[in-house]
Amino acid sequence: MSTVLILVAAVIAGTAKPDATKVAAIGMAGLLIFTLMLAPQPAHAQFGLGGITNAFNLVNQAMSAMQNFINNVMRPLLEGIQSAANALQSFLAQLRQLWEEIVWPIRAINEAKALAQQLIGLFRNPLAALYGISVNSAQLPNPASLEAIMRNKNPGDHAALVTAFGRVFGPLPAVSEVHPEERNLIDVDDAMAVDQLMTLKMGDAGADRVLQAAEAVEDEARRFAPGTAAMASAAAYIAAVQSQAHMQKMIAGQLRQEAARLAHETMGLKRGASFTRESRDKARDLNK
Repeated sequence: MSTVLILVAAVIAGTAKPDATKVAAIGMAGLLIFTLMLAPQPAHAQFGLGGITNAFNLVNQAMSAMQNFINNVMRPLLEGIQSAANALQSFLAQLRQLWEEIVWPIRAINEAKALAQQLIGLFRNPLAALYGISVNSAQLPNPASLEAIMRNKNPGDHAALVTAFGRVFGPLPAVSEVHPEERNLIDVDDAMAVDQLMTLKMGDAGADRVLQAAEAVEDEARRFAPGTAAMASAAAYIAAVQSQAHMQKMIAGQLRQEAARLAHETMGLKRGASFTRESRDKARDLNK
């Protein structure tokens, strides 16, 4: 290829008429000669049958080494991993069987959920309808207002209750209209009556809260997971304790009312003794 280029440059230098073209051709020929003198000669590889055989031998050796590595190193590792995985899977299956059949039996849990759902269907809606029955029966404006306040389950309207109670049962008599002892007796009886009505209102409000807690426990019983039954039971016990506390408050209110009734009867006896003494004193004054 280089020889051909030199010949072409020589022909151009011999045939070209302009001097500039000749000079360029001569320069090109000289540059090619200089380049050929300095450039190293390429080494041509010899591809014979022996070289191809050596290449195939190297490939066979590499494949044999790879196969030996897979058989002697990788295969035992994979077999060990597979054996360990099988043993772990068997252990997990046995552990799951233990939890599902002994510790937290699935069948018993499903039966408990079904029972909770059945009890909710039997009691919740009928009890809600029962508690929602209106029993207000007063006809006149003042008694109807007092009855509505008595049953509104709002313990924060004590002043409204006192006002409505006074409109129905009358205000406290003036000092000049009644004996002081009688006035005291009227005042304490009114106070005990209002206190008991307020206790009933608080009991109604507390009963609603206890019912809400019971419904929450029932709802949780339908979807509780293994391990949460103890927490649901604890919540139920707390609601039961709160219900017992409300019952104790109601019983205490009844005891106070009974004590007031006994005191009223005792006050009647005392009042009779006072009237007897006053009558005797007046009779003595008349005989003088």
